Amino acid sequence: MAIQGNRIFHCNSNCSDLDVAVAFYEALGLRRVLRTVPSKNQSGSAFGLDEVAWDAWIMHSDDGLDGLSLDLLEWKTPLPTGTAPGLDGEPGYNRLMFSTPDIDATVERAVAAGGTLVAGPRMVDSGGVEVRVAMLLDPDHVPVGLFQGEKTSIAQVVVNCVDIDESLAYYRDVMGLTPLQEVAEMMWAGDLYGRESDVKVRAVLLADEGSVFTVALAQWLDPAPKTTVRNRGANELGLFRMAWSTADCAADEAIVRAAGSSPFVPTEELSVGDNLPLLLVLFWPGPNGECLELIETTNRSGVL
Repeated sequence: MAIQGNRIFHCNSNCSDLDVAVAFYEALGLRRVLRTVPSKNQSGSAFGLDEVAWDAWIMHSDDGLDGLSLDLLEWKTPLPTGTAPGLDGEPGYNRLMFSTPDIDATVERAVAAGGTLVAGPRMVDSGGVEVRVAMLLDPDHVPVGLFQGEKTSIAQVVVNCVDIDESLAYYRDVMGLTPLQEVAEMMWAGDLYGRESDVKVRAVLLADEGSVFTVALAQWLDPAPKTTVRNRGANELGLFRMAWSTADCAADEAIVRAAGSSPFVPTEELSVGDNLPLLLVLFWPGPNGECLELIETTNRSGVL
């Protein structure tokens, strides 16, 4: 049974300097739409932390509310730590994929804003269609993929899997996503991942019925990942969580638990700013250690 959550609302990326990170993602064509800064420290049990405070911008692409929001967040309590996953098969969230109408100009702006170009722009075969792509690292070395498209869009998140068949079943049957094809074996251009030889993977694409966003699941076969599943800390740099909006967080929590998943704590309240509604939230590890989130908006004030 799938959750009632009706769409993926945002993907969160933790940064070491919010102003620097915002400038990079603005260079990709995103715009700032909402700042979330709780006025006081609060319990961080929902995140698996003791006490939390942050400063963050919600950013949109040309898709606006029809697309995925980027929750770009700098931790204040506790301070950010760790390093972002690299361009390898480490299980969990790996990168966001953006479409852009002028990939050459976007790459130039992004590098000027503190990004690092890994490879491209270059042509690659994507399911029989030739597409121009590039791979970048943001200022915190979070991988970011670009491809030529009609508009600026946060098109996709890539999740590296230990067992893609198990992950596909979870995202389909529990999270409610729709597979767009069968799992297929394919070769990825090695230079885009900083490698001399190509990468063999099994991969599948799933659609979020509530938005224009997709989730790509990939299992690295050759080279196989050297790391095993681990639950990253909520304040570690890089992509940490992907959030579904729901009208009933507690009811969806029962579905998540029935599927065998263990939330950090039961559904609880979270403030994201004094002038914003109080939220009900639930966080838990997905099949590859990636943090999944449910968000229910209440009619109560977020004042702490």
